Amino acid sequence: MEIIHKFDSKLELKYNKFYIGLAENGQPNNFVIFRPQKNAIRIEAKLERSDAIEQKIAASGLDVMDYDSRWSRYRIRLGKGDVIKHEAILRELFLAAYGDAPEEQA
Repeated sequence: MEIIHKFDSKLELKYNKFYIGLAENGQPNNFVIFRPQKNAIRIEAKLERSDAIEQKIAASGLDVMDYDSRWSRYRIRLGKGDVIKHEAILRELFLAAYGDAPEEQA
């Protein structure tokens, strides 16, 4: 959340049954969602698929699971210490997804 709060301090976590989303003034804004796992956390950033983004993610060394075409999300698994290690690329992905997000999103 520290990374996200650097560009929008009004966003807060919204806990749902299957994932942790984001909300602004009680309204969902799920440009990125979090899915906790036993030994990691999976983040899913809502971005249009592009070769430039895929090259940046691959070059950063992040554990990219796949691209979910149905929901237009890059799925990335983060283990212990990965958030600090890859903070720059995560900030870039979150900011790009935030910029692409419509004002209201379910």
